[in-house]
Amino acid sequence: MKKTNNLYFILLLTGSLIMGSCKKSYLVQNPNDSLTPDQALSSESGLTSAVNGAYAGLRTQNNNVALYGRDFPIIGDLMADNTFVESQNSGRYLIQYNYTMSSSDDIAAAIWSNAYTDIMRVNRVIDANVTGTKVASIKAEAYAIRGLLYFKLVTFFAKPYTDDPNALGVPLVLHYDPYNLPGRNTVTEVYQQILRDLQKGFQDGPDYVNSSRLSKYAIEALLAKVYLYMDDNANAKAAAVDVINNGGFTLVNPGNYDTYWADPAHRTDMVETLFEVDADVINNNGFDDFAGMYLNGYDDIYASMQLYNLYSATDVRQTVMAVGSTKGGANAIVVTKFPNATNGDRDNIKVLRLAEVYLIAAEASLPGNEADALSYLNALMAQRDPSFAGYSSTGAALLNDIVTERRKELAFEGDRFFDMNRLKLPIVRAGNPGAIPAPLNIPYPDDRRLGPIPLTEIQSNPNIAGQQNPGY
Repeated sequence: MKKTNNLYFILLLTGSLIMGSCKKSYLVQNPNDSLTPDQALSSESGLTSAVNGAYAGLRTQNNNVALYGRDFPIIGDLMADNTFVESQNSGRYLIQYNYTMSSSDDIAAAIWSNAYTDIMRVNRVIDANVTGTKVASIKAEAYAIRGLLYFKLVTFFAKPYTDDPNALGVPLVLHYDPYNLPGRNTVTEVYQQILRDLQKGFQDGPDYVNSSRLSKYAIEALLAKVYLYMDDNANAKAAAVDVINNGGFTLVNPGNYDTYWADPAHRTDMVETLFEVDADVINNNGFDDFAGMYLNGYDDIYASMQLYNLYSATDVRQTVMAVGSTKGGANAIVVTKFPNATNGDRDNIKVLRLAEVYLIAAEASLPGNEADALSYLNALMAQRDPSFAGYSSTGAALLNDIVTERRKELAFEGDRFFDMNRLKLPIVRAGNPGAIPAPLNIPYPDDRRLGPIPLTEIQSNPNIAGQQNPGY
């Protein structure tokens, strides 16, 4: 029997997992440990449990580390120019690194199936007919998770909005229907749904409790990022500035930068982290932890010299990298940003940080307000490289400086590849000692910069069968 990842089976499976089993008798009774979907989602506590399950699904599902568990933060740098795979490796991510993906690629299929499974979870929460004082804020988190997942799906499987908003995006599935076989919506339709979800999430979003939950201003930060990816600078800046001025978050200062990254616990102090996917002593990905790809685990991936050479000697961000060697003994820059891969409490996966919000505000101030762009950029730089006098560039040079600082700030957090796509930058990868020999130059556009719609989806869903991305 062939493996299936299509949306029909995801919908069917989601319903069956919630429903459980029941037996026939004169009086049909559900087992004590089994609830129908309506029963499971008939109270505030039931909705909270379901949303908690969706948060957990961002990290792992059925022992699969797709999404933020590993795939998103790894491939976002590896498919760009920030990292490389060393020659003595465990065999992971070689297809993505070498740009040899096919429609049967397991990672693309896992991203697709895990994302839609989690979307089904939050759809049930959003559609639940429940009343209560906390229902709106619980559903706001569900809307935000759905918006986040569709944002990640559309940036991986579709052309950037800045290229062709009318291109094929990904299927929008907003309600549970096991018989639905959706085709791909357009990129515009997907982005408009993301905006609706995030706007609803921001409107009713909960106050901040800790960094493992999507609170009101974390949702607005994500909204700012989505606007930036749409090249809607006015709205991107307005949202980012609101987070900076009213969110209550602060940038981590230079003296605490190493401690900030070394601490695996979620935060309650509103320093830097707006949202992160939690990995604690009990709930973690074990030996498949994403941090282990860099250090204290598989040790397969290292920082490129292209990236490392961008930092000045006084930049605190250089301190989460160390001059060392690969497993094979070649000189290399070891990524130490996530040092807890073998500890009981693992590194959380950062999704949204205040530093990125400053960079969004800076980039979105252009081209019309260079003074604001410099102000937001240099406010961040004062906390990252206090010895640096600050930028004073203008025009195209200023935009390039912002993009470069974005690369340096978000390194190893999974953004570089998607930034290069939205900005239509060529991916030019130089050679590194000890690396698999894969120097490459992939201009924009190139079909290989889009993920393949999984073959199982193409084979099982007639409405998407003719909608594969070109080149697969």
